[in-house]
This record gives sequence, structure tokens and C-alpha cells, in this order.
Amino acid sequence: MKVWGAHGEFCARHQWEVIVATLALLACAASVDHGSGARVQRCAGWARACPGLEAEYQAADAVVMTFVRCAALLYAYYQVSNLQKIASKYLLIIAGLFSTFASFIFTSALASLFWSELASIKDAPFLFLLVADVARGARMAKAGWCAGEDQGKRVGKALSLLGPTATLDTMLAVLLVGVGGLSGVPRLEHLCTFACLALLVDYLVFVTFYPACLSLVADFASGRKEIAPDSLFSEAELRPNPVVQRVKMIMAAGLLCVHLTSRWPWTRDSGIFEGALSDDMKPTNQDNVLFHSYVKWFSVSADYIVIATLLCALIIKFVFFEEQKNWIIDMNDMTVKEVVQNDKPVFSIGEEAKSDFCTQTDEFVDGEEVEWPVLSPSSSAAKLNAKKRSMAECLEIYRSEGVCTSLSDEEVVMLVEQSHIPMHRLETVLCDPLRGVRLRRRIVGARFQTESAIKQLSYLNYDYSRVLNACCENVIGYVGIPLGYAGPLVVDGKAYMIPMATTEGALVASTNRGAKAIGARGVTSVVEDVGMTRAPAVKLPNVVRAHECRQWLDNKENYAIIKEAFDSTSRFARLQEVHVGVDGATLYLRFRATTGDAMGMNMVSKGAENALKLLKNYFPDMEVISLSGNYCSDKKAASINWVKGRGKRVVCETIISCENLRNIFKTDAKTIARCNKIKNLSGSALAGSIGGNNAHAANMVTAIFIATGQDPAQNVTSSNCSTSMEVCGDNNEDLYVTCTMPSLEVGTVGGGTVLPAQSACLEILGVKGAGLRPAENSARLASLICATVLAGELSLMAALVNSDLVKSHMRHNRSTVNVQSVTKEEGLVLNVPKL
Repeated sequence: MKVWGAHGEFCARHQWEVIVATLALLACAASVDHGSGARVQRCAGWARACPGLEAEYQAADAVVMTFVRCAALLYAYYQVSNLQKIASKYLLIIAGLFSTFASFIFTSALASLFWSELASIKDAPFLFLLVADVARGARMAKAGWCAGEDQGKRVGKALSLLGPTATLDTMLAVLLVGVGGLSGVPRLEHLCTFACLALLVDYLVFVTFYPACLSLVADFASGRKEIAPDSLFSEAELRPNPVVQRVKMIMAAGLLCVHLTSRWPWTRDSGIFEGALSDDMKPTNQDNVLFHSYVKWFSVSADYIVIATLLCALIIKFVFFEEQKNWIIDMNDMTVKEVVQNDKPVFSIGEEAKSDFCTQTDEFVDGEEVEWPVLSPSSSAAKLNAKKRSMAECLEIYRSEGVCTSLSDEEVVMLVEQSHIPMHRLETVLCDPLRGVRLRRRIVGARFQTESAIKQLSYLNYDYSRVLNACCENVIGYVGIPLGYAGPLVVDGKAYMIPMATTEGALVASTNRGAKAIGARGVTSVVEDVGMTRAPAVKLPNVVRAHECRQWLDNKENYAIIKEAFDSTSRFARLQEVHVGVDGATLYLRFRATTGDAMGMNMVSKGAENALKLLKNYFPDMEVISLSGNYCSDKKAASINWVKGRGKRVVCETIISCENLRNIFKTDAKTIARCNKIKNLSGSALAGSIGGNNAHAANMVTAIFIATGQDPAQNVTSSNCSTSMEVCGDNNEDLYVTCTMPSLEVGTVGGGTVLPAQSACLEILGVKGAGLRPAENSARLASLICATVLAGELSLMAALVNSDLVKSHMRHNRSTVNVQSVTKEEGLVLNVPKL
């Protein structure tokens, strides 16, 4: 199997070389000069030239052959229809195009070396249809189509599983068809010889040319759409049945014995091939060229008209009517359904089939999201429309298997409604996140009468496997938020495009204007990794014991013991400090630790819990009240974070030239600095604001948090910002701006950063995942957020001093009528945005 896998991977990775080489050999075979003299037959010994084959068929013979051809076409159609359980119609088209058609062309070219008149073997392709295995081509097509970025290894693995089986099947088919060469009927022997040659060529195409073509198709497809490689390709599906393989080997051995005993008495004088041919079977002179041979294949006669009519009818039925009959199931009541949009049919698909899409396309028909039908083996029509079993039977299946993969949607819904399956465990018991989300939508919609609203909620084209047990529970879809960018914003000498996800008009435009004013001079940043905090609340019997515990923790040797216990819980978490707050006999132990590129709440919580277990050994009368005592403090405005810091402490600065102030902001340094002092400093102090010495830092922080997969609730602490503006320069006309953010809580690994869209935004910024040094990427993300806040602060302050705030929001948030009304009435305030 390793040899087959290596061979398949080689063909998939060297696509063009294999294709060009195969086509070159085909061209050489097709262009061989047949000449006018006698040619030597190069086929096997049982292939005999039949001199009377060019005569017209008798009437009875034509009827029999027409019946055989029709039977072969109907059997082939039956095979292709059944293959829809294995793969979609589009994969079947690929399999048919690159397998059957390619094999036929290659066989015809190679046959021209043995027969100068191909019209004499025009019935052989029908025999080939009866013995060829199109299913293996469909399975290989499925593997190649869903290959994604690593199609070489995936196609190689598929060939390693299908190669040995294909070899045995081909050998068995050749031996079986070769028996026809022993019949003594000249035309049957001739046709069997061609069919054997076709099977061998089909096998060679399957193991070389076909994998290369599939890999090439996968490359083109991957550029069009992101593909989930594991959704349609499974190793278990391709593994052969060992019992069937043993039976095939026994049959092959028996047939081989039959052939050896029948062909053993070869003539010694004339050699193997010449001795097997009698004098009247010697090849004769042939003047027909290959072109004339192909013309005779398509000569018009009554039997050809019947075959062509049947073939066209089958093709039309399969392409235009087969899906409507078998696979178009309504997503709610499991009935046949066709939706028409712009005079073109748009089909919905059954509940079971939707979970197995390899390439899903979102379409909205009358406001409802529907899926295009692409079926996989687990979603056959029989399974979709099977009769619902009883509660007892379904419950027995669920309890015995532990999962619900063999139950229909109706049966799973029945178990959920009877509380045998918790709603939140649907993805786990179904082993299919998408199917779990779809069924939960259905159950919730029926239970709360919100079907119409839920249908408006998107749920396709999302990798829910990353969400499960990581980001969200009881998932019923996802909400799309517009994503814009501000920039280029130069930070520490490098330009960045800052992704911002928001529904507030004018925010991205305003931040972009600030970045433009900063210009090439850029922003300079300084970042300090303060560390994440967690502060458990513990209670001692009395204040004396509480004081003893505090003194014990202040001892350096004891602190080292606590630190060792804390650090042992993680490869990245490193304890920096234990700050103790006292309230009577209750102690608040504020553990502060660095956590690498992760935001680190879970790391610090785990470390604090382990440290408390150790501390309890020294103070057994200590009671742990809560793992978090709000002294951390997390997701709440708190002075301790403003003073001591949390996460990353970032300071950014820049100088805006008087030209940019005048040309972009339409103001000057003295005016904007004066506004900053009165608004951001004095106004915030008068209001008693904690960490609110800024104009709207939370706007930029939240927009970037949502875009990059941070915890949006932590914008409360992370938006602590002090904005300072003062005049500078030789003529006191430039503006010096700083933003100080002491508690930015960010990470580039874990949490929502694993989701595809958020991961892409981190990659745009160049901070995806862990850096080469601990906290390198998370520190860079923190500096970019602070620099973006600085740009947004500048733009808003300029808009305030110029009374442009309302007009800009009207332009971005309101209709043209409102914009015109605001322009005419400068003093009228229609909408005051949040500052």
C-alpha cells in the first residue's frame, strides 16, 4: 500500500508531466504508419482476426446486438445512478470524463496497433461498459475534488487504498472476459480481445493519468472556494471487504488455471504468437487508415438510431430529472420541493444530506438560506425517507451505540423532545457539527414559534468544529458583522491595514482619516507585558490567622514554593506576583502571571487553583470562598487595573504636522489641544470616570476585538486610555499626541482566534498564532490597537472642534434626505452618537 500511495502522490504532485507524457504516448500510438502491406498481429494468442467482420449484419444478428447494446447502456445507467450515493453528480461528471472517456480514447489509439479496421470491433465498448468499474473512478474523484491544499498526499492515500483492489479487479475481469476467447466463435473472440485490452488500458489510466487530472482539477477548484477535505473522503469508505477480496483471488486463480490448460499446446517451430494463428487467420493487407475506421463507427443504421435515442434519453433524464425525483427534499417537512428564482430552479436539500457538503453555497430565496444539493454516501434517498422507528427502538440504538449517526433527523428530534438527548449535545451525539446546528434550529424554531426568524439567520459555510467546546454553545447560526479596514497606519516603521468589525457608520472612515493625518511619520509604541490576573477570595477563621497567611506569602522562600506550584500547570504561564488585599479575615490573593501569546484567563485560573491547594496544606483552616473575588478585576471598571495594569501596558506617541492639521482636520494644534484638556481630562475628572480620559477609545478597541477574535466583554478594562495632546514644534504649531493604555487584554492564540475569519484578520496584521518569542505577537497586536485608538482619537477631536460630528454620522448612518436637512440646518442635532 505504501508503494501505491507513493505512486499516487507522485502523479498528483507532477500533474503536467504525467498528463503530457501520457498524451505524447497516445499521439505516438495514433500516428503509427499502418502501411499497405501485411502487418503482424501483436495481440495475445487467443485474439484472431476475423476476415468476415466487415460484412453487413444479418437482420436477426442486428436485433440481438441492438438488444445487447441497450442492455449495456441501461446497466451502465443503473450503475451511475447508484453512484450518487457515493458522490455528487459533479464528481460523477469528472469521473466519467477523465476515466471512461479517457480510457476509451487511449484504448482506441492502442487498438490501432493491433487492428487496422476499428469498425470491426464497434460492439466491444458495450462489453467494456458491462465489466468496467466506474465506482472506483467516482471514489477517486471524491478524494481528488476534496483534496484542498494537500491534494498530493490525499490522492496518494486514496490510491494506496484503491490500487490493490483495482489491480485484483482488473486481473479478474481480464481473465473472465478472456474466457470468451475460448468459445470458438470468431466475432466473440475478437470482441473479448478488445475488451481485455480496454480493461488493461483503463487500469493504467486509473493509476497514472487519472490521479494527475484529479489533482489538477482540485487545484483549480481550491482557488474558487475553500473546501473541507475531510467532509467527503473517508478511509473506511475506500477499504475493500476482505471476504470479497478472498473470493476474487480464488476466482482469479481458477480462471488462470483454465487459461493455462487451454493455451498450453503452443507450436514450437513458429513461436508463441505465430504458432497460435492458423493460415487462414493470418493478417491481410489493409489500406484503410485510422480516420476511415472511426467513420464506420458512426455509420447510420436502424440499430444505431435506437442506441442513440436511448443514450440521449438517459442523459437527459440523469441531468435534468434525476435530482428532482430522488434528492430534492424540503428542509422542514422532508417533502419534495422546488423553488424558482429568476426563472431558474433553485433546489433545497434534505436534512440528512446537508451535513455532508464538501462545497456549500449560500443562496437566499425569499429571504431563506438554502443549500445546493451535493450528496454523500451517508445521505441516500432511502435513509432520508425511511419510516420513523419507535421511541423504544431509537432509544435502544442510541444507548447501544452512544451516538445517533444511524438515526434519521425525525428520530433524533423525537429523542430530544423526550429529553433523552440534551439539546447542547447534538453536535457530539451526531458526530456532525453542521447537522447538529441544523436540527437545533429546527427544534428551537418549533418550540418557540420562531421558524421564520431563524430561517433568516445564516448557518452554512461555517466551521462549527472550531466552535464546539471553545467559543459558543447551543449554536443556531452565526451573525455577520461588516468588516472594514483603516490604513495604511504606520506603526514602528511598518505600515499596517487595520481590520475593524463594526456596525457604527463613520467609525472606520474617521479612523482612516486619523491614519492619513499621521502619515509616513507613523506612531512609535512601547509595550510592557504586565500579565493576566486572577484573585481568589479566601477566608481564615480570624484576623490573626489572616495576618499570618499574608506574612507567609510575603516571605520570598514561601513565594517560590507557590510559584513552583503555579508554573507547573502550564508551559507558558509564569507567576510574577501575588498581591494580597485584606478585608477583615478575608484575603484577596491577586495572582499576576505572564501567559505568552494567549490572553491567559484560563491559564491563570488553573495556576491559581493549584497554588491554593498547596497553600491549604500550610493553612488547613483556610476556606476558599471563590476562585474569583473581583479583585482581579475582570470585565469591570476598576482602579486597580488602571494603577497596576493588566494584560499589556502600551504607550503610543506621534507628532502631527501643522500642514496635516490644516489640510486634513481643518484646525490647528492649539484648538485641538485645548479641546482635549477640557473634554478628556477635566470633563472625565468631573464625572468621576475610571480610566476614561479619552474621547472614544472603546470604539476602536471593540471593533478590532471582534475582528481578531478577542473577548468583546473585556473592552471594559481594555478601553482604559489616557489621551494627551499638546502643542510642539519650533513655532508651536505641530501637535504632540500620546495614548496610554495600561490594561489591554489581548491574545493571538486560543479563544475566538481559532475561528477562520478572525484568524484571517490576525494573519492580515502578521500576528497570527504564537511568535518566535513569548508574547511577541500579542504585544504587537496590543501596540497596533493602541496606535489605532490614537488615530481615532485625533479624528474625533478634530470633528468636534469643527462641528463635523453630526454631519458625518448623518452621511454614513442616515438617508440622503437627512444629510440634506442637516446641511441646511447647521444647528439642528438629529442624532447624537455615543462618545
